[in-house]
Amino acid sequence: MDIKEYLLQCGLLSKDCEHLKQRVTELRELKDGIHAFFVKEIVAKRIDDKLSATIAEIDTLEDIYVQKIVELLRLKYDYHILIDQIPDRRLRLILELKYIDLLSWEEVADKMYYSVRNCHNLHALALAQAQNIREQNKVA
Repeated sequence: MDIKEYLLQCGLLSKDCEHLKQRVTELRELKDGIHAFFVKEIVAKRIDDKLSATIAEIDTLEDIYVQKIVELLRLKYDYHILIDQIPDRRLRLILELKYIDLLSWEEVADKMYYSVRNCHNLHALALAQAQNIREQNKVA
């Protein structure tokens, strides 16, 4: 996998993380709704087996999503460690905007106050430095 594909994964991981966080929130809301709706039934009859199983499934899904979020955050941390090793702040910023924030070239140029062509030139330098750092880290 080349450095460009490697870095692009970071932005995709961010999107995956946001999606999973949303799913966890939805599951928690669903579980809270079940508890609130059936609170009278729970007190009167104890928890029904189906209700208990449903809540257990929600808890299991929530645990799976939280584990995936932790894994994704670890990988995202690795990307930031790589980018932070690039000495030139402009080169770090261009990689962050393009691969972590997933901005278009026009948006990157606008945020950096450069032309798109200048951003492409800086991008090439940034990729070369990131590739060298990545290769050095593999050797070490």
